[in-house]
Amino acid sequence: PFQTGKQGKIFAPCLQHQRRARGSGNSRVAVASACRLIMTSRDRCCWRSVGSLYMQGCPGQDVVCERGAQAAGGISWLLPPDFVSQEILDLRGAGGTQQGGTHGLQSTPFSPAQPLATHWEGADLHPDTAQRWQPSPQGAPFTPGDLVVCDFRRRHYTEFKKIFLLTPLGRLSSNWGFISHRDIEGKLPGQRFRTSTGTEFLLKRPTLEEYVTMMKRGPTISYPKDTAAMLLMMDVNPGDTVLEAGSGSGGLSLFLSRAVGAAGRVYSFDVRADHHAIAKKNFQRWRDAWEHRSREPWPENVTFINKDIASALPDIKPVAFDSVALDMLNPQVALPTILPNLKQGAVCAVYLANITQVIDLLEGIRSCQLSMVCEKIVEVSWKDWLVAPSVRKDGSVSQRLKPENNVESFQEGVTPDEHQESDRDDEESSSEVKPFGQVPYIARPLPWQAGHTGESIHKASCD
Repeated sequence: PFQTGKQGKIFAPCLQHQRRARGSGNSRVAVASACRLIMTSRDRCCWRSVGSLYMQGCPGQDVVCERGAQAAGGISWLLPPDFVSQEILDLRGAGGTQQGGTHGLQSTPFSPAQPLATHWEGADLHPDTAQRWQPSPQGAPFTPGDLVVCDFRRRHYTEFKKIFLLTPLGRLSSNWGFISHRDIEGKLPGQRFRTSTGTEFLLKRPTLEEYVTMMKRGPTISYPKDTAAMLLMMDVNPGDTVLEAGSGSGGLSLFLSRAVGAAGRVYSFDVRADHHAIAKKNFQRWRDAWEHRSREPWPENVTFINKDIASALPDIKPVAFDSVALDMLNPQVALPTILPNLKQGAVCAVYLANITQVIDLLEGIRSCQLSMVCEKIVEVSWKDWLVAPSVRKDGSVSQRLKPENNVESFQEGVTPDEHQESDRDDEESSSEVKPFGQVPYIARPLPWQAGHTGESIHKASCD
């Protein structure tokens, strides 16, 4: 309930909704405390403030406004007599003797405030609104045109993984049998499907990371771990204008497109026509699949240009870039062309395959006396781990064994009293922290790791 000294605000409906409420017998309007307004859907109307006051009661008490509060005496009807001056009490007594008078606020019997969720009743919601608000926890089923990832694992290791486009007459073939695309249509992602030989495959929609690593490619891609590090260095935000030199297979272009959003723009250059075509095809394929599964369209914010960045000054002359990503063999050749279009203090992230290229880049910046400073050179490591229950040779799960009690023996220099105290401490700590479950686990790095690609350099332009 409101306490003395707590300030609230009363809101009253318009006259049209007052008459409607009185005619239907529904006297509920709303009471708002501070900045919260609690009301039912059926009582929505044009709310207007009728004043601020100090009140003692319960938030959510139903109030019907008979007239606008044009004087302090009108609002005082909500206050207990102990908090009202004698002049107001005299006015209240005089006004209360009038028959049919409308010089006050009538309050309905007190009812405790209910949680906000109880006000959303089925009858209060419009049918279209109720249908639109229904959650969809299971997601959308597979339909022709979806990109699907098939995953088959055996003993914690991936034996088969493939990305494919779902078609009405297609078929997924593998060494473990096949699955018809018709059997996949209408099913939800994350389910297991049996092949013609009885092997279970897990089918799901691909993430952007999975699509980039499994899409058809020409040159070697920048792996997502390195792409994420470059985006972190560049500090790409929605609405930024970014330059990419070296489209490659389009992997970095997709991550940049998602980072800058619909309000941003990405200009991607590549000197080779085949790489340019592959990047455009992979970008459009992901964009079509995204729009097929999502209500929000993927922004068409990437401009692919088949031209050498060193000779592309007329194309980028009117554009100022918030950041630059270079993934090319000799980035030091392109920096003098790019630098005039880079905003003051902006970041240029360079992706290189070996440390020799890093040395050549730094020497090029020094010899050309470019107004840039190298802030950091990093190598991103990624290690896959295997964490699984311990299994015996016969396939059964190992059991956790209790520690054996050793024969009482004292270490050199430790008295019996000290030994008893240490045992007591061990018992207390073991009673407080109990292991979860009875199955021991093994944890070790996988015997083979994902491919490593190179180093990332973080540079900033300066005077």
